[in-house]
Amino acid sequence: MDQSPIIPSYAISINRNIYTQNDIEDEFPQRRPEQSCWKFKCSPMCVLSSIFSFIPILHAIRTYNRRAALNDFLAGISVAFVHLPQGLGFGLLGSLKPIHGIYSTFYPVLLYLVFGTSPHVSLGTNAVLAVLTASVVEREAKLWVDLNNHTVISDEEILQYKVGISMMLTFFAGAILLLMGLLRLGFLTNYLAVSFIGGFTTVSAIHITTSEIGKMLNIEVKAYSGTGKIIKTFIEIFSNIKKTNIADLIISIVSIIILLTVKIFVNEKYKARLKIPIPIDLIVVVLSTIISYVSNFKGVYGVAIVGDIPTGMPPPILPNFESTPRVAKDSFVVAILIFALTISMAKLMAKLNNYELNNNQELVAYGMSNLFSSFFQCFPACLSPPRTMLLNDLNSKTTLNAITSSIFILIVLLAAGPLFQALPVSVLAAMIVVAVKDLLLQFRNLPNIWRASKSDFFVWVLTVLVGVLVDLDICILVGVGVSIFSVIIQNQWARGYPLVQVPEKGILLDKTFRGDLGDQSEVRIFNFESQLYFLNAERFRNLLRNEIICPVNIPQRKSHYLMTSKTAIYIPEDANLSGEQEVTNDVIEEVLISDRYQDEMIRFIIINCVNMTYIDMSGVNILKQVLSEYDNVGIQLLLANVPTYMFQTLEQSDFFKVFPREHVYYDVIDAIESLKL
Repeated sequence: MDQSPIIPSYAISINRNIYTQNDIEDEFPQRRPEQSCWKFKCSPMCVLSSIFSFIPILHAIRTYNRRAALNDFLAGISVAFVHLPQGLGFGLLGSLKPIHGIYSTFYPVLLYLVFGTSPHVSLGTNAVLAVLTASVVEREAKLWVDLNNHTVISDEEILQYKVGISMMLTFFAGAILLLMGLLRLGFLTNYLAVSFIGGFTTVSAIHITTSEIGKMLNIEVKAYSGTGKIIKTFIEIFSNIKKTNIADLIISIVSIIILLTVKIFVNEKYKARLKIPIPIDLIVVVLSTIISYVSNFKGVYGVAIVGDIPTGMPPPILPNFESTPRVAKDSFVVAILIFALTISMAKLMAKLNNYELNNNQELVAYGMSNLFSSFFQCFPACLSPPRTMLLNDLNSKTTLNAITSSIFILIVLLAAGPLFQALPVSVLAAMIVVAVKDLLLQFRNLPNIWRASKSDFFVWVLTVLVGVLVDLDICILVGVGVSIFSVIIQNQWARGYPLVQVPEKGILLDKTFRGDLGDQSEVRIFNFESQLYFLNAERFRNLLRNEIICPVNIPQRKSHYLMTSKTAIYIPEDANLSGEQEVTNDVIEEVLISDRYQDEMIRFIIINCVNMTYIDMSGVNILKQVLSEYDNVGIQLLLANVPTYMFQTLEQSDFFKVFPREHVYYDVIDAIESLKL
């Protein structure tokens, strides 16, 4: 038997005056903020505060709690174990060498330590950014080779050209992010729909997996770019499938099985019991390297290995600026994606751990990390969800956890790199495929997306289809474009409906879904669920006509009416009837009073403006137009719940020269009660 407690019902009693907007202004005058755009304060404390805000590590060191040191150390070393294999793998995924993945892990981590604010953001290599980098460098390298088709170009020269392009891509992306941060443009990510991000990351995972199949089979696959890239790649794979190296295939399968088994059935299942998740990626890399070296996989079985990994730090050099116009365009897309992918995860961590995130300073951090890394043979750096979740699980306290990670990666760069020369490429390919499994599994969200929002479902599916059938750059343009277009369409289909006051309850309900509620005889209430501007101004007027009453259908209010309970009898002026005279069918017409059109009874329409947080001149003009239309037939308009911005716009546009300010009420209830007086 259900023993759930009975929740008592309480009555709310509110006793106050009726307020118009004028009453509110008189009793509670606004304190308008100063409009000065430029304020300079040169006090020493102000300057010091500005430095601390721009370089957050100074504040982190000054306020560091020693009790957080153990958490930061364990989190940093654990994430470093993930940085290494991901750096090696994503270096190859970016169509460069593994060492460039290590560079792209070391420098961004070090720079984010200085300029970043989130203790859970792990900047470095990212699969999505790596595949975008590969797309750009392969395209530019192909164009360069075609321009020099009369010259013999070695593979090493092509690689160096690719590195120069990746550096330029990183430089411009960093510069764009830094500029956005300095201009306080953190709000721009609001224009990237969640459905677009979901669809794009899913199709990126498809591109990533496709690019790794050839490495797992150790077969030659021509690099394609442009329309139909994935389809052409699969045709190439199946054309060369007979050349598969069985040893590489077995290594790939075994690696995938081991990685998935430990990640799913150990690390995830026993997450609460494990102080530190098993670094299975690092273990697989080390063991496979040892086995490959001892058994001479390359010489005996023809297994592809990583090969030479140089030691030491690369000297800073200038990026290759030869292809600036084309790559600058790609850099803008890369910059937006870096910010969108990183800040969305950073905000989630901030919410889970109850701290504030400075969007604009984060933009500065991403910009500085990429801008300065571009001089050291790096490709664009971004947050990686697995590393970030690991920092969260290990309860990292500050950004100083990156010190441990940086020291570990530095040791690899200075001394330990050559130890991984015998690492099979197929192992790295298998690791990359496993790393993006969660992105591929986002297809499971489609039924929920469909139930929640058809427009989001359409954006998600279209983004994936364009990304698969065309390419990622077009996919981005289409996805963002369709997202913006869907917003326009939704504004075009904004709801407008009548509200009804429930008798003796003091609440307002949507009559569309509660048709059994009756209307007040003379008053109608209209609610419009959108801002009022040029895109939907006409829809506002049409909905007001359709849902409440159309003024065109109402005769001038100079006529007389005899009312019964079900019908209204309209008597023209020329009928010249006395009050007691019998009314015949020759001089009258009967008009059925329906729930929707009670033309002869309506005297007031209250417009609930609570959702009109923005209004432009088109919205103001449409209000003037409907005001005139209804006034001509004897129906008076009242406004209620007018937001501050809307009220100021109406005031500045001389709206109140044609509409009395006394007819603007604080709330719908105020307007209703005023009509009873």
